[in-house]
Amino acid sequence: MAEHEPLPKEYDLIILGAGCAGLACAIEAADLGGRVIILEKMARPSGNILFAGGAVSAAGTRLQEAQGIREDVESFYKDLMEVSLQRGDPDLTRVFARNSADAVHWLSDTVGVQWAPITERLPPARCRVHQVTGPLRPGGAQLSRDLFTATAKRKIPLLCNVKKLELVGDPQCGISGVRAQAEPGVRDFRAKGGVVLATGGFHANREMVSEHMGDWASRMPYRGSRVNTGENITLSRSFGARLVNMDQFHGGPIHGPTKANPSGAVNFGICVTQEGKRYVDEGWTYLRVGRETAQKSADNHAFIILDEEARRSPLVMDRFERYQRAGAPIYEHDTIADLARKAGIGVEELVRTVTGYNDAVQAQRTGDLIPPNTLEFPRPLRTPRFHAIPFRGGMTATFGGPFINVRAQVISTEDKIIPGLYAAGNAAGGLFYGDYIVGSQLGAAIVFGRIAAADACARAQ
Repeated sequence: MAEHEPLPKEYDLIILGAGCAGLACAIEAADLGGRVIILEKMARPSGNILFAGGAVSAAGTRLQEAQGIREDVESFYKDLMEVSLQRGDPDLTRVFARNSADAVHWLSDTVGVQWAPITERLPPARCRVHQVTGPLRPGGAQLSRDLFTATAKRKIPLLCNVKKLELVGDPQCGISGVRAQAEPGVRDFRAKGGVVLATGGFHANREMVSEHMGDWASRMPYRGSRVNTGENITLSRSFGARLVNMDQFHGGPIHGPTKANPSGAVNFGICVTQEGKRYVDEGWTYLRVGRETAQKSADNHAFIILDEEARRSPLVMDRFERYQRAGAPIYEHDTIADLARKAGIGVEELVRTVTGYNDAVQAQRTGDLIPPNTLEFPRPLRTPRFHAIPFRGGMTATFGGPFINVRAQVISTEDKIIPGLYAAGNAAGGLFYGDYIVGSQLGAAIVFGRIAAADACARAQ
């Protein structure tokens, strides 16, 4: 829509936030014939999608089939429930698992997303991760570009710099629209079908994180956007939304000053404190390693210790490139002792730790280490050069928010639907708890963003 044209005041669907869930919702709504607008609080979209690796987890896709990979929906569902400690909502989890393949196909056919060949990853990711590819990096930035290109083709209006929002209620205790504070002033927009919260979570709101998780969590560096400050909570709470999983979050390793992200490299060597001691099970997901680092290591400061053979792994090589692009340090030397001196790690303790670890690998008794290393194929640290990647435990996104049902409708504390209010992506609560399978957040944002669009468009009729 040209800038000089006045924006209409009535829409079938109003979407708050131009991230993965919001853009997917807008595209789906437009293709269903809905009249839709996106309201974004920043001058340009700055949410978590721009920081994401671009992994979309799914089971039963034609891309998997073309490579001879069999990943069935039921196994995907069971693994999603297992990593959430059986505390993720089973109905939401099943909807995500069942619709995950369609989300990948939709991104391919409707949005034009290109994918890298699927490679096997450590369980529970296995061969489920579909990696967005293209000229932009990380992959989340490319996905954002692809989604924006699709919205531009449909001429979907986007109003930026909306610095203050209010949901407008109706006589039936539902939502009838939005009051937005933006240039040139206050604007009221009516939503015939509903309003979708796609604002992300609240990880960048230190006060809110401290309230729900504790001071230790509020001091973690950000791995994601600095603008996700909890509008999903403040906007929905006043209408009686039931908030769930508010103490849960997605995090992982991060180099605090530069934001370089080693992620899965934690599974290719050992993780040690600045004193040189192992403190986590390297078989854990990077999410759990990041959380434990923030809680258990002095000053939230640790290192991944790798040898040259591990460095040559494609995933690790990519993480080394991330550090190089960001100007983050990676220390290296021909001996463990000299590596420790160079990186500022306790020399005698690190030598003792690496020796004990290598002996356990050779004896196939890494499960007896304290803490144990539960990797199926742990890698010895024997091939020079040796490398030390510094990192801290950082916070990426919160898992908590207004609870939604399988139609993406927000549920109240009285266990009733709040008419006309939807949530998707990190703005919604109920799907994730404790941990997640890599790529499932972007996948779920697509699934529930599209579901919200379909339901709201039907309601508008």
